[in-house]
Amino acid sequence: MTETVAYQGAPGAFGEEACRLFLPDVPTVAKPTFAAVAEAVAAGETALGMLPGENSIAGPVPGVDALIEENELVVRARHDLPVRLHLLGRPGTSIAQIERVVSHPMALAQCRRFLCETGLATEEAANTALAAQALGRSQDPAQGVIASEAAAATYGLVVLRHDVHDRADNFTTFCVVARRESEPR
Repeated sequence: MTETVAYQGAPGAFGEEACRLFLPDVPTVAKPTFAAVAEAVAAGETALGMLPGENSIAGPVPGVDALIEENELVVRARHDLPVRLHLLGRPGTSIAQIERVVSHPMALAQCRRFLCETGLATEEAANTALAAQALGRSQDPAQGVIASEAAAATYGLVVLRHDVHDRADNFTTFCVVARRESEPR
């Protein structure tokens, strides 16, 4: 089997960025959920998985530790990925037009101050890049997303406001997971 690494989301996701940065020579496979990443590794569909464990602002990612345990995976490595979150919109949209913001719950939690200051309504999505992908297909000028610059570039969006996270030292610790029997001896 060719070694591959699964991450949750779509191109432009922070999980994909972690794969490119920390496992640059390993081909990536996008999965729709954290559970699907863990299951792909457990089933041997991919050799590795990249899962977010904890964010410096929002805390532990709910359910990830349980998925690692339930699927009998081991954490091979932990890496801190700096996370910069931006308010994205459709080209030609102004920040004044945005009424609601869509993003992953952990990303929304990292941007509480910005969201409180602006009074924007929030809506949860499965992933920051998936939210950007959906907005890229939409014609709704009242919707924005909180995601990465990579997601903006990938889905034809523009950055309406840079660095909307609460702290400049924002990072997420990502775990490289593998099946227990594949653990180096």
